[in-house]
Amino acid sequence: MKKILVVDDDLVVLATLSMGLKQAGYQVFQVGDGAAAIQVELLENPDLAILDMRMPGMSGLDVAKVLHERGRTPFIFLSAFNDDEIVKAAAESGALGYLVKPIEISRIVPAIEVAMVRHDELSKVTNNSINLMDSLNKNREIDVAIGLLMERYAIDRASAFDAMREYARCNRCKAFSVAQRLIDGERLELKLK
Repeated sequence: MKKILVVDDDLVVLATLSMGLKQAGYQVFQVGDGAAAIQVELLENPDLAILDMRMPGMSGLDVAKVLHERGRTPFIFLSAFNDDEIVKAAAESGALGYLVKPIEISRIVPAIEVAMVRHDELSKVTNNSINLMDSLNKNREIDVAIGLLMERYAIDRASAFDAMREYARCNRCKAFSVAQRLIDGERLELKLK
């Protein structure tokens, strides 16, 4: 069951929206202010937060900033205001949606589902990018180590790579860790051909 955090200082809106989302099959956490939202998000790790834009004390934008920095709970805004500046601020905060009150549950559920799918897609892209950068950095270090071996032993690239790979295989370690050791100046007993 997907968990939704609903944050609104209007208790009628909060109760109505929460009841409708529960009937739609979500587990709902409802809070009436931004500070409580931050605490519930930390404890419950919801799949999505629905934030009222304007609340006394900590506004929806303030909550969004914290959620965006933590990077684990996507959010959409639900607001009575739809002027360009507010919508622009919501988009810049990292919101995955912006809905204008009053809204029916039948209209908010599709927005929730789309926001959660978008968040999953963005997370995959981010993870792929991180993995790609990690691979590129590892390959760069392996290339540097191969260059060191080529210079040290006056051998060609293929021979240097084969020696590193054979050492890694025989010692049950990764070529990247062998490369790091070579770059750090460690002398390894490599089998050169």
